[in-house]
Amino acid sequence: MQRFLCICLLVCPLFFSGCLATIAKKRPDHIHLLESYQPLKTPLGQVYAQTLNQNPKQSLGFILQDGDRALLQRIALIRLATHNIDIQTYLYKNDISSRVMMSELYKAANRGVKVRLLIDDNGLDSDMSDIIMLNTHPNIDVKIFNPYRVRNKGLRYLEMMACYDRIKKRMHNKIFIVDNVALVIGGRNIADVYFDNDLEENFLDTDALFLGAVSLKAKQSFLEYWNFKGAIPANLLPSHRKLKKYAKTYAKSLSKLLLNDQSTYDKEVQAFIQKFINKRNKGYLGRAYFVADRPEKIYALNPKSPINHALQEILKHTTNSLYIASSYLIPGPALLKTFKQKLSEGLELSILTNSLASTDAIVVYGAWERYAKKLVKAGANVYETKSELSRYIKYTRKGGVHFKIKGRLKNSLHSKILIFDSQLTWIGSFNLDARSAQINTESVVVFDNPAFATYLQRRMQEQMRDSWHLILERHALHSKLIWEGVEDGQVVRHTNPPDTSPFLRFIKNWSKILPEDEL
Repeated sequence: MQRFLCICLLVCPLFFSGCLATIAKKRPDHIHLLESYQPLKTPLGQVYAQTLNQNPKQSLGFILQDGDRALLQRIALIRLATHNIDIQTYLYKNDISSRVMMSELYKAANRGVKVRLLIDDNGLDSDMSDIIMLNTHPNIDVKIFNPYRVRNKGLRYLEMMACYDRIKKRMHNKIFIVDNVALVIGGRNIADVYFDNDLEENFLDTDALFLGAVSLKAKQSFLEYWNFKGAIPANLLPSHRKLKKYAKTYAKSLSKLLLNDQSTYDKEVQAFIQKFINKRNKGYLGRAYFVADRPEKIYALNPKSPINHALQEILKHTTNSLYIASSYLIPGPALLKTFKQKLSEGLELSILTNSLASTDAIVVYGAWERYAKKLVKAGANVYETKSELSRYIKYTRKGGVHFKIKGRLKNSLHSKILIFDSQLTWIGSFNLDARSAQINTESVVVFDNPAFATYLQRRMQEQMRDSWHLILERHALHSKLIWEGVEDGQVVRHTNPPDTSPFLRFIKNWSKILPEDEL
């Protein structure tokens, strides 16, 4: 308490200078409820209405994988929308991919579609001019979740120190709902690096599209977050001075957003739409369960995680195999004990996570390293993603012109997928770490379909073959972890994390002093 008061006294002058202008403002209390129309009677729902009407408790699952195509598939869904689009995301960055998506959302709003965009403030990488511009449209509402009161990013560290217990808790959920019938869920946020559109680094991710009953469950969760007291309308956050500044540049900002040159992706989007309408995508029918944290988790002193509880229950009944692709993996003592017990009972456990060279979170890798050797020793098959892509051609924009660039790109795993007994598939935003279980809010879908699970399992196995395989080299008095892989057709072995410098390994080792339940 004393620490809090001291920091408040330090930042008190900022309140009167306008840096914390948001505190005096009050948000309108508009409670949004589930819409009354019938989702299966929308153009999007009618495509598979017969199948879904015959199986009202089941959903159709479709796998979305490649980053650039995942963006185009979202655009296709936006163009098919007739009622509403609801997007919940941790990270939003004002770059090419987001501007393409926002342009399509703006055009959808022009034809009467209601659009809601909920962004976590910690992941908002924008000066807010584009957010405010979108929010001025009568059919578009933007809210910021758990916002910093200090809008000056350089001064946010003061608020972090003063309100650490609140600030550290973030909305990590990622869902994309169209007309209450289509749900896209996975690990992707809204930024170039998630859609293979960044020239330096790209995240390998996997999404799934679900049609049917599970979409309404996701919508109900979205509305809980949207109506939550910690979700603040975007127009209440900037100061009056900044709002006036945005108003002066509104026309210019809008012209940048509304892309005139769509020829480069229009053809592919239309192809996606026709393929969907003509039912040429491989769909899988099964029970889909949406599991999400409540938004109150960010204020709870002892937060509960229904997702973590669901994971423990599923693990109890998993007997043959478990495949895991998790970008940030820190099992913790309890899950490690469960894994060891399952391995001793004959479970085949295969794990894919980031290597030190590929990760974007060195401190997380430092914590993961505590468990890697123990899991390998217990009999798990452990793999770490290599740091560079084997393909080198990228497309980008400059002055409205598209051209090719060749170069090596950093490759980072971002998937969060578990496959239990080649039957159940778990996909969403939940990482196997304490942050997902105890700190952030998350959401996942558990899908019961063996063909869907087997297909994703084969794709994961392909990724594992292209990754580093961690093995133990046993000596008389000790055993050492070895990274083994194939490069240029030859088997190579490393005694240290591959493609890393001594300095990077020093930072990784130093980071181990940090408590892993705060990473």
